[in-house]
Amino acid sequence: MPLKIEITEEKRNPLIERTEITFRIDHFGEGTPNRLDVKKKIAAMQGSNEKLTIVRNISTHFGRSYTIGKAHIYQDSRELQYFEPLYIQIRNLEKEKRTEIYQLKRRKEPFKHLFEY
Repeated sequence: MPLKIEITEEKRNPLIERTEITFRIDHFGEGTPNRLDVKKKIAAMQGSNEKLTIVRNISTHFGRSYTIGKAHIYQDSRELQYFEPLYIQIRNLEKEKRTEIYQLKRRKEPFKHLFEY
C-alpha cells in the first residue's frame, strides 16, 4: 500500500533556515512505516533535497492505526550538521551506512566522510 502522508502543520523558521513539518500517516492494518520511506515521501512532496530532510521522530501509540511525526527540511548542510544531534543524523541514513558509522565510532576512527551532505 502506498504511503499517504498528511501534513498537519508547516512552519518556516527563517533564523535557522529550515522548514518544520508535523505530519500524520494513516496505516490501518499495517505496521509503523519505515523512517527512510517517510523521509523520501516528504522530500518528494515538498520538492526539497532528500539529503537535507531529517525525520526527527515517528510515534505510534498502541492500538492506533495512525502515526504522528515531525520532520525538518534544511536549506544548507552546515545548518543541518549544527542543529541536528548526531544520533538523529545517523538514524536518517541507510542501514548499511548506520552500521559502518557505529563500527568506526566504536573503534574511534573518523566517520564524518560517510555523511553525504
